[in-house]
Amino acid sequence: MASLSLSSLDSLRKLGASFLKPTDPDSVDQIDPEVIRLLTPIVDGIARAYLRLDIEGMDRVPRGKALVVGNHNAGITFLEPFGIVARWYLERGAEDPLHFLVHDAMVAIPLLRTLLVRGGCVRASHENGDQLLQHGHKVVVFPGGNLEAFRPYKDRFKIVFGGKKGFIRLALRHQVPMVPMVIVGGHESFMVLHDGQRLARLLHLKQLLRSETCPLFLGLPWGVGLGPIFHLHLPTKSTVRFLDPIPLDGYRPEDVDSPRHMEEIYQLVTGRMQQAMTEMASRRRWPVLG
Repeated sequence: MASLSLSSLDSLRKLGASFLKPTDPDSVDQIDPEVIRLLTPIVDGIARAYLRLDIEGMDRVPRGKALVVGNHNAGITFLEPFGIVARWYLERGAEDPLHFLVHDAMVAIPLLRTLLVRGGCVRASHENGDQLLQHGHKVVVFPGGNLEAFRPYKDRFKIVFGGKKGFIRLALRHQVPMVPMVIVGGHESFMVLHDGQRLARLLHLKQLLRSETCPLFLGLPWGVGLGPIFHLHLPTKSTVRFLDPIPLDGYRPEDVDSPRHMEEIYQLVTGRMQQAMTEMASRRRWPVLG
């Protein structure tokens, strides 16, 4: 018992020391294996209990560098990636890390920034994505961003990338396979009545907050919420499916300048993701409960 207690105290000391170190959300080498080792079992346990998180097809993700392309759920309160990354490290180990590109707002919150950066997250930018792939890492992107995160509740089972193709340019530049990752469930944790794109433009939220939406939604604790703000995530049943990698062997880096090729790849990726999401949604019998 004494040795267990000492071991626990030592783990807490190491965790505290890591959280006290300065973090740079634009640095691609601040991942901390000790933080991952200590926190992933806890985060995985919470994800299993609260989200009843199921993950399918993780073995489809190849070793080495790749671009994982996911759909964004649940507004700013996007809990599913925490469960995904915890399960990843438990099953694949910290030697093959996942690096998420995250919104500025997430890395502006001190303690959350430290947790994210130590787990492998970096600020979302083309430069950081380039650096990670140059180092041979896996990069996780959510191309739909804020637009998809606050899509109306009626569209919760739709892929909404809004025509954004920056992720394709990134994959083409580095000639890496794209692995679609489809997530269903989290977008039932609140009810977006309207995404407020017009209001966001009037308020210049894209320039101020990098937000294309100013949503009107029903959710806790607000009752009625307005704007791209946090909400209390309901315990929604969540399912994640990794699809087969999409290689870019038939394309060249120069194809980033070809609208035809870019649209062809865009339709291929979003089409496969939509097909999977529609099938996954058909298995859900009730909102939240799954």
